[in-house]
Amino acid sequence: MSLSLRELLNRARWRDGALHALELVVVHRGAPSDRRVVSGARVTEVGAGGVTIAPERDDEDETFLPYHRFLAVRGADGALWDKELGVLASVDAPSATGAASTIADEPEGREIAVRHEVVLRNASAQSPLVIDGSAGEGGGQILRTSLTLSMLTGRPFAIDRIRGKRKKGGLLRQHLTCVNAAAAICGGKVDGATLGSPKLTFRPGPLRGVEKSFDIGSAGSVALVLQTIALPLAFADGPSTITIRGGTHAAWAPIVPFLEHAWLPRVRAMGAELAIELRKTGFYPAGGGELVLHVTPTSAMDVGDAGDLLEGKALAPLHLSAPRGALILEAHAIVSDVPESVARRELSALAEQLDDERIVLRSATVRSVGPGNALWLVARDEDGSTNVFSALGERGVSAEDVAREVAQRFVAWRASGAAVEEHLTDQLLVPIALAGAGRFTTDVLSLHTTTNVDVIEAFTERRIRSFDLGDGRFRVML
Repeated sequence: MSLSLRELLNRARWRDGALHALELVVVHRGAPSDRRVVSGARVTEVGAGGVTIAPERDDEDETFLPYHRFLAVRGADGALWDKELGVLASVDAPSATGAASTIADEPEGREIAVRHEVVLRNASAQSPLVIDGSAGEGGGQILRTSLTLSMLTGRPFAIDRIRGKRKKGGLLRQHLTCVNAAAAICGGKVDGATLGSPKLTFRPGPLRGVEKSFDIGSAGSVALVLQTIALPLAFADGPSTITIRGGTHAAWAPIVPFLEHAWLPRVRAMGAELAIELRKTGFYPAGGGELVLHVTPTSAMDVGDAGDLLEGKALAPLHLSAPRGALILEAHAIVSDVPESVARRELSALAEQLDDERIVLRSATVRSVGPGNALWLVARDEDGSTNVFSALGERGVSAEDVAREVAQRFVAWRASGAAVEEHLTDQLLVPIALAGAGRFTTDVLSLHTTTNVDVIEAFTERRIRSFDLGDGRFRVML
């Protein structure tokens, strides 16, 4: 059984009574080779972000040891956990000394090198970090991630050749709204924020709790605007309410049900206190949707070195395992100004293509300023971890073809045995960078993902590593 570091320690502590027999190898500045060995007997609490260590002397206080400072956990028969490879052992059976020691060899895999091409020029005292917006996949995610991390790290940046690999490059309304929203929540100074602009400079200020409204002015994705500013607002100086108008179910972007069921539960579990409210549905090309984001400043724990970017605070680490047991499936289809029979046909076709699955089907007609159709499948495992697969209906595409797109994506992910599907993989990279630790498997490692990794490392100097496990899965870890 593959376990997270926290699960391994908790099982050794509570089930096997063997935590005292383990050694924790940790980063400790000033010690020989900057390493220190701490006895598991001194662990008094195993929490989401790290462990609490009892003092060695009466005149000392308890200390908190965050997981990002762990290098290895050793038992009597060798390493149970390694920072580079993750959990190496099962704790199903204790050794003769009481320590867990049964090794379950997880494939080490081949590390996939990230092509570091996104930075055109590193920052200096006189100039900001310069980002190449045409690097890698060359789309809007480079700009959005740069805005998010600039606000969180306080690092100014300039970006050139924005969306340089798209047919129509430069800032579209959706991207311009991301820039304006980012500037509004931190008092940032921007040069070049105009429609069609291929470059801009962004200098962030302090994050403030705000109540603001932003209208994309098209069917551009409200979800992508929300994700640009949500995590920075979680570390602002007060609560925020943000209203965003545009497309709620848009192509080439997360739809709102993806945020609700897949992304938000993960970042909430990490400590980001976010909530959303869908007030109006908006489809392409009319738009007209409205989404409200409510943010309470996070009460994230003090995490020492991992919190250097955030004045001593960070999100809790994220470790996700592959689904266990049967999946709970719910399929939803909605229409606006389209007969609801279309939604029911999509659901019927999806159920037929997933004929070996037990699935709940729900259709609905919604009010919107223009016609539209969306189908999505929510796949939840027994631990509550959720992945969402979706497709949008359009003129000339049959209901059966829309259902086939969703079914094929779901079946490929399920067959891989991975924890996270392709699109959620992208959306979890910034959260684990803020946590300073994270680990999961995915079925697709896209150019979009590796480009995002490059941007994250440029701003945070934290290296997210990827490994091809050779069995249809990729491991992503920090």
